[in-house]
Amino acid sequence: MHYGGHHKGTTWLKEHPFALMYWYGVCSIFTIVNYVSWVRFNETLVGASVKQAYFAFVFLTVLVYIFVAGFCFFWAALYCDRESKEGIKQRNKRVHTGMFFIYFFSDTPLFIIDLYIVYQSGWVDEVQGITFVLKLISWLIGTFFVWFVYMWKMSKFLHKKTGADREIQLASAPGVTFNVATINNLQADM
Repeated sequence: MHYGGHHKGTTWLKEHPFALMYWYGVCSIFTIVNYVSWVRFNETLVGASVKQAYFAFVFLTVLVYIFVAGFCFFWAALYCDRESKEGIKQRNKRVHTGMFFIYFFSDTPLFIIDLYIVYQSGWVDEVQGITFVLKLISWLIGTFFVWFVYMWKMSKFLHKKTGADREIQLASAPGVTFNVATINNLQADM
């Protein structure tokens, strides 16, 4: 793993977008099967509003997977140069986009609904239990992934605004040779 500048493989997930595509495809199928075989027939256990919300998010999951996340993972896997810096950046952006969409529009809402159902009704059916475990794993993977990408982007942003990168950016402007200490002194005088 390379720490700085050119990231050839920051995480296993970024290097294996096909694995993400298959994983979320399987999870989407189990979510559909869970709704079709259990949730829609157990309105007395889960409630009408939970059943409707579950259906809406299952529908949204399928749309997000087919039209955004699965597409981004496939695009990252096949159509990005693995050797050039720009190709790796493109690959990372595509994997990030797919993960963010699947996390915020599928994993998180369905995990919350599944957790509510398990808390209210308990373990009632095998498909329900398998779906809950898969959704829990997906939610944990997505949470760690989104959190680490957020930390990475924020630390890069803060570094550009307050770190040594700030000095380099100012020094690279034509005719400007300020350093961070000079700027801080100027700001203190205002």
